[in-house]
Amino acid sequence: MGVVLVDDEPAEGVVLRLHPKTGSAAISSGITSADGSFQISTYSLGDGAPAGQYVITLVWSEFDTLTRTQVGDQLGGKYAFDDKSEIQWNIPNIDVFNAGTIRLHR
Repeated sequence: MGVVLVDDEPAEGVVLRLHPKTGSAAISSGITSADGSFQISTYSLGDGAPAGQYVITLVWSEFDTLTRTQVGDQLGGKYAFDDKSEIQWNIPNIDVFNAGTIRLHR
């Protein structure tokens, strides 16, 4: 669990993906709610991520109702690629990992 703020405001619809540096081959993910909060899921909703080291990518797309797809990235791609993202987590083997507040800038 955690919160994403963009320019100090809660950001709804930011997709987080956890790319394992070691261990699990699964990619865990989450999406922010209206208040910027998120929960990570791997195998089932809200089950978290396996213990390990991760690079975190974040993309803030808009939903195009005409094509029913996600379009663009309001963050300009700054956090979209695991080889460029500077956001990393080391998740210990505990029941609940609190990622705290992730502060992003456009």
